[in-house]
Amino acid sequence: MERFNGTIAASENDPEVTEGFIPIKYEQDSHSANLVALDNGDLLCVWFNGSGEGNPDTNVVMSRLPAGSEQWSEPVLLADDPERSEQNPVLFQEPGGGKLWLLHTSNEPHNQQTSRVVRRISEDRGHTWGAPEVLFDGPGIFLRHPIVVAQNGDWLLPVYYCKPGGHYSAVQISTDNGRTWEEHEVPESLHRVQMNIVKRSDGTLLAMYRSRQADRIYTSESSDNGRSWTVPEKSALPNNNSSTQATELGNGRLALIFNNATIERDQFRWVKKGDGFRRKTLRTPLTLAISEDEGKTWPIIRNVQTADLEYKEREVGYSYPSIIATGDGKLHIAFSYLRKAIKYVRVDAEWAEKHSFVGL
Repeated sequence: MERFNGTIAASENDPEVTEGFIPIKYEQDSHSANLVALDNGDLLCVWFNGSGEGNPDTNVVMSRLPAGSEQWSEPVLLADDPERSEQNPVLFQEPGGGKLWLLHTSNEPHNQQTSRVVRRISEDRGHTWGAPEVLFDGPGIFLRHPIVVAQNGDWLLPVYYCKPGGHYSAVQISTDNGRTWEEHEVPESLHRVQMNIVKRSDGTLLAMYRSRQADRIYTSESSDNGRSWTVPEKSALPNNNSSTQATELGNGRLALIFNNATIERDQFRWVKKGDGFRRKTLRTPLTLAISEDEGKTWPIIRNVQTADLEYKEREVGYSYPSIIATGDGKLHIAFSYLRKAIKYVRVDAEWAEKHSFVGL
């Protein structure tokens, strides 16, 4: 586990890429990374780590990359309910460099329908934390992406529900800086989950969804600060029933990190299920795409991670990426590397334009 030491450096394969593995606290399973850039320049990464997803010893941990440093810190434990599985953490700093929020899901072992959302708040940029409290009791409520501040100042938290009849998306909206919330369901969003909201220059909102059908990313729009949404529609972007994330770059540009794989192209492997097997869409390659028209088209595409020699021994792939942009023109990406650790990658926003290809 020597390489999982938090040190980042220029890639041996591409000197324009800085990369490294964030240290792990528990061996076996590291998944569902989320990044945030703080007002002081520090980067934080949270993820869930333990013996396996859904197990009661799966907890939320956090690592820090101090401003100007090339060394991620040893992870600290932020959530460890011994009777529940802690998953899908996200971070959000209040506007103006205010309090830092940690939100994560918590459910009874291997029972998604018992999931609730737990919150902790830090007043010193994540060095110490207040007590955990249940923010949304659900049941069956899940997160994947952080709070977005709309043009009118409202806070929008995309959520999804795991119910016996299927999974669907909704948005929790607060008009009083997180003190109270009102839920707005996305119409006809069955099988469209892990809603990722980005802002457009005209004040409208674009949402992108994971598809449980492993076909394509679905999209919808809102023109009233998230209170109503168009019905999600299939886009040209592939989806493999795994998480994606997009971020705003300014001047009408968006960056998206996703798996360029879909069941529609027969990109699958066989996995054991009961006494038989089922098809599971591949989680490789992990690809960066750039849009110059606020998500209408994605002409710039470049792979961030493709299958290496380790992949043949653990074909779970490279998944659940997080991407943020900082004011220095850098893109920061974190993702599950074969579920062994979280890999961090940093590139210039223009990097994707070099040697990009058409491959959707």
